[in-house]
Amino acid sequence: MSDVTPDKQAEKIVSVLRHELLHPIEDMLDEEDRQFITALARGLELLRCFSTEQPNLGNQELSKMTGLPKPTITRLTHTLSRLDYIKQVPNSSKFQLSAGVLALGYSMLSNVSIRSVAQQYMKDLADYTGAAVAVATRNRLNMIYLDVVQGVGNVTMRRQVGSYLPIHLSSAGRACLAAMPADERDFLLDAIRIKYKEDWIKIRRDLDKAFKDYQDFGYCFSIGDWHKGVSSVAVPLMHEQHGLLVFNCGGPSFVMKREKLEEDVAPRLLLMVNNIKSEVVNLM
Repeated sequence: MSDVTPDKQAEKIVSVLRHELLHPIEDMLDEEDRQFITALARGLELLRCFSTEQPNLGNQELSKMTGLPKPTITRLTHTLSRLDYIKQVPNSSKFQLSAGVLALGYSMLSNVSIRSVAQQYMKDLADYTGAAVAVATRNRLNMIYLDVVQGVGNVTMRRQVGSYLPIHLSSAGRACLAAMPADERDFLLDAIRIKYKEDWIKIRRDLDKAFKDYQDFGYCFSIGDWHKGVSSVAVPLMHEQHGLLVFNCGGPSFVMKREKLEEDVAPRLLLMVNNIKSEVVNLM
């Protein structure tokens, strides 16, 4: 019989989320965690600043984004450059991610075994809808794409592996929140409230509607909430090894009208996820 009570288990989950979402370096230092290597943490946090939206960043920008002094940033970028995790942009003082990060990311993706099972199902649905079908997982207060399949003829939207989606605005994020344990969801909602306090009333109203859709139908929508003119629907899947994953299907609103999403795409996406889940279970 386990000595871990439900309250202790909930506190353990929330403790991990607290470090992950708020100020991980400061939190660990406040706890005087002697196993925590601050210099390593700062270097890894610096790498998180680079994204598809901001691929090139200079020391001044990185200092503002991380709150670290510029001399510290200079030492970190020098070290990360020597290790081939970042490299200097030609004829510029800015940096971009280098092959060392790609090697780490590829190793991670190669371990997501469900992708090999899901690929054909995703392709079939993408070709049928002419839209993009993707699988994502949560990263702090965002969802990140682990795999994306573009439908035939879908030239208006091109999402890439590694793209981030805001958890509270995207269908994938809403489905993730709806499907997770209540204590974890409550903590994340509080973090969203703090970060987006000016928009919280509308955000909470939209999330409550998404949670109701999930309870009633098993999927969540985002109709122009993340990007104007983009609509999508998402279905979560709990995987024994990889945790909570979310599959979504989305595209331009003039193609993916709400009626089409509700009556055609959403039921097919739900069936696709159920088929993937069944096949994964049979392989285990």
